[in-house]
Amino acid sequence: MNVNNPIGYENSRLFSPLNLDHPGLARVKKAALNERYDEGLIAFKQYLLSRTYPKMFLCKEDLAEVCEYVSLHCPEELREVMKAADEVVAQTFLFRFPWDMERTCVPVTFDGPIDWDHIPDGDIEWAYMLNRHRYWLALGQAYQMTGDEKYASTFCLQLEDWIERNPVPSEQTTGTLTWRSIEAGLRCGNWIKTLPFVINSPHMTSHLLTKVFISMHEHAEYLASSFTGWKHISNWGVLETCGLFEMSVFMPEFKRSFHWQQLSIERMGETARLQVMKDGIHWEQSPTYHHEVLNCYLDMLTLTINNKIEIEYSITETIRKMAIASLYWAKPNHRQIMLGDSDNNDIRSVLTASAIVLQDATLRFGGYDRIDFDNVWNFGSNGIRYYDECPVLVPPRLSHAFGHSGHYVMRSGWDEQALYLYFRCGPLGGGHGHADMLHIDIHAYGKELLTDLGRYNYSDHTPLRRQLKLCSSHNTTVVDDIEFTEVIDTWQFGRVASKTCSEWITETGYDYVSGSHNGYKHLDDPVYPSRQIIFIKPYYWLLVDYFDSQHEHTCKQYFHFAPGEISTSQETGICRTENKHEANLCIIPVHASELKVELSEGVISYEYNLVEPNYHVSYERTHSGAFSMMQVLYPLRAGETTLPIVKKIPVFLYTGELADDSSVEACKIMLPQSDEEHIIVVCHRPPARAIDSYVVDGIQIFGEVVLIVTKGEGKEITVIK
Repeated sequence: MNVNNPIGYENSRLFSPLNLDHPGLARVKKAALNERYDEGLIAFKQYLLSRTYPKMFLCKEDLAEVCEYVSLHCPEELREVMKAADEVVAQTFLFRFPWDMERTCVPVTFDGPIDWDHIPDGDIEWAYMLNRHRYWLALGQAYQMTGDEKYASTFCLQLEDWIERNPVPSEQTTGTLTWRSIEAGLRCGNWIKTLPFVINSPHMTSHLLTKVFISMHEHAEYLASSFTGWKHISNWGVLETCGLFEMSVFMPEFKRSFHWQQLSIERMGETARLQVMKDGIHWEQSPTYHHEVLNCYLDMLTLTINNKIEIEYSITETIRKMAIASLYWAKPNHRQIMLGDSDNNDIRSVLTASAIVLQDATLRFGGYDRIDFDNVWNFGSNGIRYYDECPVLVPPRLSHAFGHSGHYVMRSGWDEQALYLYFRCGPLGGGHGHADMLHIDIHAYGKELLTDLGRYNYSDHTPLRRQLKLCSSHNTTVVDDIEFTEVIDTWQFGRVASKTCSEWITETGYDYVSGSHNGYKHLDDPVYPSRQIIFIKPYYWLLVDYFDSQHEHTCKQYFHFAPGEISTSQETGICRTENKHEANLCIIPVHASELKVELSEGVISYEYNLVEPNYHVSYERTHSGAFSMMQVLYPLRAGETTLPIVKKIPVFLYTGELADDSSVEACKIMLPQSDEEHIIVVCHRPPARAIDSYVVDGIQIFGEVVLIVTKGEGKEITVIK
């Protein structure tokens, strides 16, 4: 070997890790043994162009049909991809794809060489996004759609520049912007999906392809050696190990590929066992990361199916549980809740992929009407045909409880106009969690009404990041203006509230959920907050917040709204949204005379790095001893204006004495433009003795939560619990 010839030495580096006895590499082996490395590289490229195995995501035979499909059925997405590709050609970077984890709204342009370590506006996540290379996939797709060599040329130039200027570290590190293991793993997937689209270009020379495959080998070895026990429980472990698995499948010609594959399958099995709770929710309690992890598992499962690679059945079932959880978790507008560090993402693409990979007609219900832009590039002609022919099954349940992870969803139907309430009573979920115990979201009649405020960004240089994680930034309750979970900074927490109990009941005519936490047990006079929600289908929810203590405290309920106008009445305490030509929400207090209502301006972040103004309302009550704050949450269809009449009514012991409010309360709801009246009785302490038999509106009852419906001359009494 002539080490004085650096190009020859560089070219020879490919052959050492190759298994030259791999089927199809005879010409490559002959050239390598005779040190005719350039000849060997040309033979290797020809081999790659002609190989039919492994089967990755999209067969080259499907490219023409896929290009025709997206032109016909996905024009808007195609325009966005072409725009992104043209920006990358101009070295302008704006991360705006649907599943970009940290999107940006301000473009950055490099006039000279790309600075792969660039950090604009103090946001280090920008540099991480730059080094994940998702935007190169847009170049590959644009090249296939147009045949314009500028897209392939840009990819090849930028890829070679990155490889040359970012050598692999000698050991695993988080101290660089380019070689954290999570970026390395995500890069693997993006390179693998892009390379087949441009490999036929004359700009992808055999010399460049050599560099690419050497770098791929380095990525795989780096990921194989960088795993730690912490990554078994972190989404990092899934995202980087998926990249290692994809590399092991894509490069069977390397001696170490089988080792990488066995290692990555073992790791993915362990992460699936540890990270996904029994009910299918990812333990980090952030839908964005739940879906990022699910997307990785789906990519893995796709490649195991395509290449007949055996994995444990439990991994497949975990993937199915995650997808089913996503289906039941989703709002009627097909978007994920912005719980924890999550954005307002549409999850239909995830459910579309899940339906195809898992061959599941119920998941097909939650996906797009036809296969979408991103998925058609992954599944090709077979994906198009399967999705068109797959039956659509409506999910067997409406409301759903995720008891292990602490998420509860009430819904009146599966259409986009359905009433939907989400309730949160579960563990924090690590650094991506927020202080959101007992939080609720409401979506009704096609409109988002109450919502989480999102995450904004991951930087401590602005106080808004921490602010959006606070208890008071969620639709929950706070005692004496003390946060029940202490937020220190972007990732750190102090004292953390834990769930003390929860209960769930779902029936045809109603749903019931309750939850409580211990976030105020440290006070000199401990306070124990609990929340009950009764959904009277399909009309409204009764929200009951109860605070059990000995002495006087001031408690607040917070309600954060989607952007729009809000009105409040100091006299009645009623708060209502003022959305013209859209649905609205009215909050009607049961204890109006004892509450102070305040309307305040705030902000909401629907996606990373973006904020817009919104409003929130707080209800405040000061009381000594145990007491409640009760609200009727009443959604109105577009154009409706008439509200129900809500009033507190007395509850008597069966012996005739007036019952104490700290023990039991009742309210009457008279539905508008109807002769139907509801009385809901809520016992704050479970009835246990004969004396706990109460009389309300002349009717004797015994139960913890009782619904009395009067319609015309008839009465129906239901013990909810």
